[in-house]
Amino acid sequence: MSDTAVREGSPPKKSTPAKPPSGKQRILEAAERVFANKGFLDVSAAEIVREAGVAHGLLFHHFGSMEELYAEVSRVAAQQRDEMQLASFRGKTAREQIASFLRAHMSAVQQRQGDAIFRARSHNLAISAKIADIWEASRHAAIARIFVALGVAEPDARERACLRAWIGFHDQLVLAWLADRSVSKTEVLDWTLRQLEHLASDVLSVDLDRKTRA
Repeated sequence: MSDTAVREGSPPKKSTPAKPPSGKQRILEAAERVFANKGFLDVSAAEIVREAGVAHGLLFHHFGSMEELYAEVSRVAAQQRDEMQLASFRGKTAREQIASFLRAHMSAVQQRQGDAIFRARSHNLAISAKIADIWEASRHAAIARIFVALGVAEPDARERACLRAWIGFHDQLVLAWLADRSVSKTEVLDWTLRQLEHLASDVLSVDLDRKTRA
């Protein structure tokens, strides 16, 4: 009997069952869902372990405190958002690319609406320096990529300050949109781009409608 016949007559190999998530991973996934919906201060350890289906002590065994768990969830969420947002700059002009980024950013924030509103309203007063630094680094990454789209290779302190203020203006509009719908999503995008037009002309000396390779 040939080797081929032996192989054809052999029973199919059983697939290895997927390994179930560890208790630590279940806590992280549950914490992401709950924090994203409510923010930090309105979440208890009991709620997270109930959502994760694990023993209460396991949360503190793996993370030590609720603050450390929130920091880890924030780090993962910020990294995922950065990857998504940095890939969202699509279009032939700076305007098109930045508009594409803003839409992606607003969608990402909406997915973690409770946490976004909490962080915006707390002004980092209820958040540790570690967590504040995580989101500030994410903001810096976005600003750096916007400068690339604008064609500003080496922005100076004045230009950075202006774009940082512009991002803050956008964030406040997004908060108004999410918190009480006092402005619409369309208005947020329109007003944010109008403000950028002024900065592009008066401060950055760039043309938003120029063709770009970025």
